[in-house]
Amino acid sequence: MSLNPGDIFHQHYKIISQLGVGGFGRTYQAQDLANPKHPLCVVKEIIQPQSSDPKILQEVEKRFLREGKTLARLGEHPQIPRLFEYFSENNKFYLIQEYIDGHDLSQEIGTGCLPLSETEVKQLLQDTLEVLSFVHQQHIIHRDIKPSNLRRRKKDGKIVLLDFGAVKEIGTMAATYSEASGGTIAIGTPGYMSAEQQSGQPQLNSDLYSLGMICIQGLTGVHPRALPTDPSTGDVIWRYATADRPIMSISPELERILMRMVRYMFSDRYYSAVEALEDLRQMDNSSLTHPQNYQPTLAPPTVNSLPQKRRGSPQIWWGIGVTSLLLGMGIIITLIPKTCAKVIGDNLSCGEEILSKSIALPEKQEGVKSYLNGRYQEAVEWLEKARKKELKDPETLIYLNNARLKVDGIPFYTIAVAIPLGNPADGGDSGKEILRGVAQLQTAINSDRGINGHGLRVVISDDFNDTGRAKNIAEKLSNQGQVLGVVGHYTSDSTRSVLPIYEMNNLLLISPTSTAESLTENHPLFFRTIPRDRVNAEALVDYLYDVAKQKKAMVFYNPNSAYSRSLHERFLIRFDEKGGQVVKQFDLSNPIFNAEEAIRQGENRQGTSIVLFPDAKSNPYAFPNALKVIRANQGRYLMVGGDSLYTTDILQERELSNGLVVAISWHYLSSSNQFFAKEAKKMWDGNISSRTAMSYDAALVMAIALKEKPKLDIIQKLQSIFNPNIERNALYKSLKRPNFETKGATGKISFELSGDRAEKVVELVKVVPSKCSPYGYMFVLAKYKSAQEAGITCN
Repeated sequence: MSLNPGDIFHQHYKIISQLGVGGFGRTYQAQDLANPKHPLCVVKEIIQPQSSDPKILQEVEKRFLREGKTLARLGEHPQIPRLFEYFSENNKFYLIQEYIDGHDLSQEIGTGCLPLSETEVKQLLQDTLEVLSFVHQQHIIHRDIKPSNLRRRKKDGKIVLLDFGAVKEIGTMAATYSEASGGTIAIGTPGYMSAEQQSGQPQLNSDLYSLGMICIQGLTGVHPRALPTDPSTGDVIWRYATADRPIMSISPELERILMRMVRYMFSDRYYSAVEALEDLRQMDNSSLTHPQNYQPTLAPPTVNSLPQKRRGSPQIWWGIGVTSLLLGMGIIITLIPKTCAKVIGDNLSCGEEILSKSIALPEKQEGVKSYLNGRYQEAVEWLEKARKKELKDPETLIYLNNARLKVDGIPFYTIAVAIPLGNPADGGDSGKEILRGVAQLQTAINSDRGINGHGLRVVISDDFNDTGRAKNIAEKLSNQGQVLGVVGHYTSDSTRSVLPIYEMNNLLLISPTSTAESLTENHPLFFRTIPRDRVNAEALVDYLYDVAKQKKAMVFYNPNSAYSRSLHERFLIRFDEKGGQVVKQFDLSNPIFNAEEAIRQGENRQGTSIVLFPDAKSNPYAFPNALKVIRANQGRYLMVGGDSLYTTDILQERELSNGLVVAISWHYLSSSNQFFAKEAKKMWDGNISSRTAMSYDAALVMAIALKEKPKLDIIQKLQSIFNPNIERNALYKSLKRPNFETKGATGKISFELSGDRAEKVVELVKVVPSKCSPYGYMFVLAKYKSAQEAGITCN
């Protein structure tokens, strides 16, 4: 039963009028009779599920309370309505929010409205990106950015962000549970909703797509649903919106920003509003600064320009020669690209910029600002405070270590780590997992100048899990002569794309995660501490065939991924050798993939097990489709898979993923180096993943090779200033020695001639219930039936 004008609700809210109605409930304007400070408010009424199942009711109410807390926290921002109260009453949920006096943007953009000017669009972008930056820094997605949810506040003209999609999801989820159906809920508005959001997999930059389409609608006067798309890329075509009227002239800079915001593939967009806002601000400041590549013309000194001294004095000419040599050397050195040049927005940082946008403590921001301005002691003090508040953040620790090197005046070598940090499609926090291993090794080295009296400086680079950006990162790192080696990249596809660039510049690459079989073919400067795909594939086959006695399998993989394809091929070879049969194979990259139908086809061919080899989220469909298979399976068939499934995404599937067996390279429960495992747990406030252990070993190998490389004489050191290949070649030769060997987090480390890890380190882990996990499930060694049997205790 709906509320009516004049009704007194919840004892002190007097209903004035109904503002709106939708599938999730109703919205009313009301007067708060008990609080004269904010008499006008908005009452949002959300339906509850009509279900007799107490678990369903409990789950929906838990979600409502969680979202209420989130909205209360977001309401602290001046451009988001404050949340005064949230509660359940009469089998309905209610949110009481601040009423914003003003008008929706739909009155400025839409039918009958004049097109917006570039200045108006830039102001709209800045206003909205500023509040979205706050939202995205909380790692929250709005999911329903549209003109009617952007309200122009009357008192100051500011844009206020209304109606987060999570509120609608509670109502939609309630209705969904009432119908006893499942699946991911897609929230949004057609035309403003990106492809990945339509498929129920929204990203932070899905909000940017929506905002970009609003701005394009403002410029063109055309609704987004009426704009054509490029059939080859899926990108919207908007620059000439109609055949008879092109839009007014806009600057190339604004066009570039909008184009990047509305790219079809989310990996091609800005990661979040923070990054887009930085670009917009740089556009506004570009007219006040010199181009980055500007260099003054340097004329060589002439005889007439030198002081006139008595001719014939050899001392004078010798002095002039030395002066000219030193001057020439100084000029050349200034022209050599600087390492840690403190350029904001270049996706590289030694401490001058936060690349991991999900963690933005004020102390960390102040530390980075101090580092950027060369106040390294201040940077150390701020970053130490940030480190104490958030132990799990490896970026803070690396920047802290780098700043300490500056303060203490310790000589150092420089390496880089290339990982995905900005892209939410990075394999489940994989970038930070890799970064933790590098940070832990750097901390150990710098504590006692462990490389022959030198410390280790680390340059962080964000390749966004995108091959195009990975190539750009490789070019930049190659041109910075002090960078002697690189730990990375995350995916096999990114690694394959950058290898020719690194080899052209004699830059050593050691990967802790790229496993595709073909990577080491004809690539002498590439090594990896993680075994190649055949090791994991063979372990999975042996488990499936010999332990689980499953001889017929349906296989799901992405043929366009180097990693997925390689793992799939090695699995087929081994399974066939054992006598197993793959009854059906399915392409996970198919955008119209139907998981229920796929399993049905496998069943019809007597398939009794499921093998999942999705990529590491480099494709927008493969990993989500693998999750659909897990949901459609409903626990009927045994599931096994590759290490791309070793993520929290799987644990969040809860009982649907129970029993899933995944092949990984290392697990803390079976580590041969328990000292490392305990130190890592202490340093990172919890147990670490195999990616952290493997990246620690990759950085360790780099450090050992630096320590054991041949010493350069004075002439070679002088030459190395101008020719980085001298130091880089020495490092490569040190690592390429036939007897190179060390012991790391994952045990003995040595390499075959190809650069592959010689040791076959592999572990099978299984998803089991656990009260010690925030998800209710965790990975333990597959030989255990439960977390208790594995010896897991909650700390």
